[in-house]
Amino acid sequence: MKQLVKILIADNVDLSGAKKLSRKKFFIKSSTGISNDEILRRYSVYDILAIRSTRKIDSEFLGRCNFKIIATFTTGTDHIDTAAAKKRGIKILSSKGSNAISAAEHSIALLLCIEKQIFFSNKLVRSNRFGFYNYERRELAGRKIGIVGFGKVGSRVGKFCRALGMKVYANDIDENVKSKFSSFEFRSLDFILKNCDYISIHIPLNKKNYHFFSKEKLKKLNHESILINTSRGDVIDEEAMIEMLLRKKIGFAGLDVFSNEPNINKKFLKLDNVILTNHIAGKTVESRQRISEEIFSKLKEINSLLRVN
Repeated sequence: MKQLVKILIADNVDLSGAKKLSRKKFFIKSSTGISNDEILRRYSVYDILAIRSTRKIDSEFLGRCNFKIIATFTTGTDHIDTAAAKKRGIKILSSKGSNAISAAEHSIALLLCIEKQIFFSNKLVRSNRFGFYNYERRELAGRKIGIVGFGKVGSRVGKFCRALGMKVYANDIDENVKSKFSSFEFRSLDFILKNCDYISIHIPLNKKNYHFFSKEKLKKLNHESILINTSRGDVIDEEAMIEMLLRKKIGFAGLDVFSNEPNINKKFLKLDNVILTNHIAGKTVESRQRISEEIFSKLKEINSLLRVN
């Protein structure tokens, strides 16, 4: 008799894709919110661990666990020590862009909220100041945006911006990306930082990209530039960015991601030229369902690699 492949759902993920898995081959246990120590203590015989980006998987955990696969229902894998996993022979599965639409839309939403002063206008109406119009709003049409990282999310942001009548400049180190999106104008990072009204960041977090937007790079922005980040907090030197926002060396920032989530730098809360959202750019009902479909499809296909007798 064949042994069932055991999957532990440790975080709150969409399970709609689980219908792809045969109950004759897979057993799924949901224990959301469980600690890493409890996982190791109670589920040592399980084959697959399903998590979200809020859970940190370090080398110590990987050295003690018996999982053959860790499936993260996210695009990024920076919350997992992937090098340690590879050394241990543990396969890491992640989504390859199922949340791209959601993340791209959120990037545009941040930009619109900033330029149209949505939050400030909302406060005016609620405080019975409907007739106050002495504050600037701007159109996006005709403005220049530089998109750093022109993959699944960045390229979609580019398409949205083009539809809004904006001048789009793309930047990516991958020559295949440049060929795929040849209808867009690719420029150097230096050109984008110095010449664009808006900078939208869509690069992955890895050792090479840690504080990629350093103090030196941020200094190249003009004092009216607007910075949008829906990728990962640590791709920017946060302290340098906060200092420049405080000194009005950067006009505004729309941030969905931070260096120390959920305990973000309290200095952000004192700034009047930032909009902050709680890492929700890629998290919508639709994206969660697409990620679920993608991950469980991969788990179904990878069954043969588990060598279950």
